[in-house]
Amino acid sequence: MELQHGDPSADAGLAQFGPAGDPIVLPTPAIQTNFSPVSLAFWEQVYAEMAGLQAAAGLTPYLQFGEVQWWYFAYDGLGTNYSGMPFYDAWNQSEFEAQYSHPMAVISQHTVDPANYPDEVAYLPTVIGNFTTAIMNYVRASYPGCRFEVLYPTDVNQTAFNRAVNYPAAAWTPSALTCLKTESFGFTLGRNLDKCWETLEFGTDLGFGAGQRAHLVGIGDATTAWLKEARAASGKRFESVVLFALDQFCLIGYELPLSGGLRRSFRSGI
Repeated sequence: MELQHGDPSADAGLAQFGPAGDPIVLPTPAIQTNFSPVSLAFWEQVYAEMAGLQAAAGLTPYLQFGEVQWWYFAYDGLGTNYSGMPFYDAWNQSEFEAQYSHPMAVISQHTVDPANYPDEVAYLPTVIGNFTTAIMNYVRASYPGCRFEVLYPTDVNQTAFNRAVNYPAAAWTPSALTCLKTESFGFTLGRNLDKCWETLEFGTDLGFGAGQRAHLVGIGDATTAWLKEARAASGKRFESVVLFALDQFCLIGYELPLSGGLRRSFRSGI
């Protein structure tokens, strides 16, 4: 997860790090936090406080793991390169070596073949799953009815390696989560509706039916086919279709109600 104003130093123990010891600092600006006990203790408190605020307002808490994953690339997207992929904070390296009796391999790019890194591919998603399970257990100790969803971006997880390390299938199951929400802003902005349709199908093979699926649609560019994407998600009877975000909706000036699309019909005489 991203954390604005987080301390990127190794001593703080919060950030993900490249293999050369460079922290994963993103241009939002924020650090991408790791999955160490230090990070876990911080996020447990954050999630518990969010649940408490919702409960105090008379709501059944509903919390999201928003892109709780390893950072996706060896760069920040705006020109800054890291020394490699973000798996090399001190705790993570120590845990891996304790389990596998050898140091973690240096993985330089998200395009590598996962078959060449079997130990890392087995280990890295488990760390994510253990992290989110621990947070759910911590929050539910005080708020037993708290619901959780995962936000999974398919566009930045296109490569075989990212897909292998960024979805802990053993932990993110229909029985553990209230909802699996997807997003694919890159496909929307790239005007690739075929990939958007693939995103809408994501989760089916994992056992998530339409009632446990949601989709987040980027609406920041009025020239894209975002409305067609939103209608497709709605047509699948997903639990919800969310437009991101309200400020963009208002600033662009989209009209309500949203168009239901063009429909044609005709009657033929006999």
